[in-house]
Amino acid sequence: MTVASALSSASSLAEPIGAIRGAVRDLIESATLPSSTRMRVLTKDSDAGSLRAARPGQSLDPSDLVEAISGIEKLKNSLDALQSYYEVALRDERIRTQQEAGLPKAKLGSGVGDEVALARGISPSRASRQLALRRVIVETLPGTWKRMAEGDVSAWTAEEVASSVFVLDDEDRLQIDQELAPVLHELSPRTAGRRARARADALDQEAALARIRRNHTQRHVSQRPAAEGMMRLSVLLPLHTGVAAFAALSAAANSARAQGDERSRGQVMADELAERVTGTPAAIVPVEIQLLMTDRTLLAGASDAAELEGQAIPGSVARHLALTGDLIPQVEPRSSTTDAHDATGQHPAAPDPSVPRWIRRLYADPVTGELESMDTRKRLFSGAVRRFVIARDRQCRTPGCEAAPRHVHHVERYADGGLTTPSNAAALCERFNYVAELPGWGTQAGPGSGELTITTPTGHTHVSPVPSLWERVGRPDGPGQGHTAIATATATARRSRVRGADPDDDPG
Repeated sequence: MTVASALSSASSLAEPIGAIRGAVRDLIESATLPSSTRMRVLTKDSDAGSLRAARPGQSLDPSDLVEAISGIEKLKNSLDALQSYYEVALRDERIRTQQEAGLPKAKLGSGVGDEVALARGISPSRASRQLALRRVIVETLPGTWKRMAEGDVSAWTAEEVASSVFVLDDEDRLQIDQELAPVLHELSPRTAGRRARARADALDQEAALARIRRNHTQRHVSQRPAAEGMMRLSVLLPLHTGVAAFAALSAAANSARAQGDERSRGQVMADELAERVTGTPAAIVPVEIQLLMTDRTLLAGASDAAELEGQAIPGSVARHLALTGDLIPQVEPRSSTTDAHDATGQHPAAPDPSVPRWIRRLYADPVTGELESMDTRKRLFSGAVRRFVIARDRQCRTPGCEAAPRHVHHVERYADGGLTTPSNAAALCERFNYVAELPGWGTQAGPGSGELTITTPTGHTHVSPVPSLWERVGRPDGPGQGHTAIATATATARRSRVRGADPDDDPG
């Protein structure tokens, strides 16, 4: 029985899920059977199927293995179709209940992506993007969805098609679906998307322009971790703007190389981009950055790992950055056995007086590693509380979301008597801070110290513990009783340089 037929004949949601669970259970359990047992591969025509695999070390026919891999891939495609169907059904049900509750039309469907994200353990933005495309597939591309349910077409291929026809009306979508669905299994995902886009442009020129306008509104800048000590900065620009920007950087690289610059072309382009954006040479950037390390690393030359804007870096690199404003330490040969060196054998860097810096002590629980409090030289301004919570949480506390924190949320609502203190605060992204205020959603203090419990409209709960500092710096066993962590904020902000001010002067 396929997913499509199971859904059409099922009297309850449990039936197709139960059938697929049975198939998966057979596949997993049979992996322990003796090699003498004959392998049979799950196919779209089998009711459940079973995979008879050998134990590790026993030989299997490569042809059987390839067939097994193919069968499992088809099963994954079918599961994606089933999941898409249920996600759209959840949205429909949420809209119905929100209408009954009198929610404004513009807010109908709010929070569904976040609910799906929590159920799947992915970010809300990714869940919402996929939900929008899956609505197109389930509601207006029946042939494409049927091919997914039968296991012949991947979710990636189906979503490429859905993205290409997104701005068309239902009639044109159906026409493209009828043309492409029979051959989708022969096309790669991007080829399927290009073919769908070409047909969409031919059917509706205005829709093509609408798609370009919609894409234009999605321009943005993002960042993500890369190799140690590096990060990847990405920008989505209109085509002509992006081409012009790349050409300008390329011309700068060609000029530098012609004048004898020993850096590679790519290095020159990267350095030029950073200098043009910040307005200064790469060595000193006029913005505040958050660097988190233990006091042992900063003051005693220990090798505990540190964090720079949420990304792990070696302790020696963090110490050098805190003292000099430069990321990469210069290793010098030892001149004598009496010279002072840090734990890595490098000469300790002397503080650079041209780089303003502030040091704030963040006290961590010696057992759990949870940051508990912060001292300031002044009274506890709201700006200091906010900075402490963001330093403690580092990213949105919503499970599965790794977005940068934009709001500090009252776990117990302020209107209900919640205090504006770090123990009642959680760093959240802008999106979920608003979702938490929707009907049916709620946040409560969890059973553990500092835990955040999120309750969805269905009553499901998701617990987010306070991040452990010791795990973040690579010391899961903690530092021992009474240890203190130190966060250093290295900055060259022009305003603070002129005034000689501590950042806590601004209540924020």
